[in-house]
Amino acid sequence: MLEYVSDEWIEEADAALQASGLCTSDGDRFAVEQRVGEVVFHMVFGENGARVGPGPATDAAVVFSQSRATAVAIAKGELSAEEAVLNGEVTIEGDPMALLSHRRLLARAEDVFADVRDRTNWDC
Repeated sequence: MLEYVSDEWIEEADAALQASGLCTSDGDRFAVEQRVGEVVFHMVFGENGARVGPGPATDAAVVFSQSRATAVAIAKGELSAEEAVLNGEVTIEGDPMALLSHRRLLARAEDVFADVRDRTNWDC
């Protein structure tokens, strides 16, 4: 099992995203940063593919911040991301319109991560 947001988990998420062939259709670069408690990682989509990496993104369009418990609840489907934002459990910095313009890409990325989620130990 993979420990959620461990280095190994980020590596597995990266491998899954790279293998997916997901890329931006407009040749644009789109980066999202996730802050889960003390852990920071990011996803970057470009015309040549997508990656997940540790640490902050150099050019994140959007930054999400949440506690580990909130992130786990969202990942497990126990809490919707929208509800978490409305409740103040997730904060968003940056350009929320970028989320709208890349929503299909992000939805496809969630599908790509299904196998990683299935192999994740959420209780660490």
